[in-house]
Amino acid sequence: MTTVTHNPPGRRDASPDAPRDADRVHAADASEPADALEPYADLEARDAEEPADERLEVRRPRTWRPTPRVLWALAAVLALAAVAVAGTLGRAAWQARQADESRSAALAAGRQIAVNFVTMRASTFDADTKRVLDEATGQFRTEYASTLAQLKPVVTANRTVSTVERAEASLVSSDDDSARVIVGVVAPTTNSSTSTPEKKTYRLRLDLVRVGDAWKVNALDFVS
Repeated sequence: MTTVTHNPPGRRDASPDAPRDADRVHAADASEPADALEPYADLEARDAEEPADERLEVRRPRTWRPTPRVLWALAAVLALAAVAVAGTLGRAAWQARQADESRSAALAAGRQIAVNFVTMRASTFDADTKRVLDEATGQFRTEYASTLAQLKPVVTANRTVSTVERAEASLVSSDDDSARVIVGVVAPTTNSSTSTPEKKTYRLRLDLVRVGDAWKVNALDFVS
């Protein structure tokens, strides 16, 4: 007796001899033409044959290298800048030195004028007062000259001698053309009534102006 098995419509039992799906995929890959893989094989071969240095050089960023002309131009600019800076610094140093010398000259002039003003002897009255006149200008010179006619007989009659033992000066202010100086003076003084010198102390304020290359006094006051 023979048994017949009926399959449902649309369904077919896989035959034991029929290839599986995976086998069919592998079969399809194996059946792919060799020409389709040749481009990839060429790329791999070129990468293998190309030196490593050349491949790295392609990826390395390019650096800027100045030309000799650019280097010379840069050197010239730096040289000019150095000269300009040196000139500016040199001028500033020269101006500072000039200012220092001007202040020193004004201070020295004020001290000497104060010493000459206080120094007076009956025997050398004209020479002593002439030194003061030579170092004076403006209103002070006019006023000082006008007192000499009355001062000389008094100094001569009393045989006055006034000298300077010590003088200390300080600069109050100054600029290119003017300065103010304070001078403290210790002046031993004798006359016909005192043979022992009496030390007198004066504190003088002098206003100076530049006349040519010299500093001269145009105002002098006794200050406490």
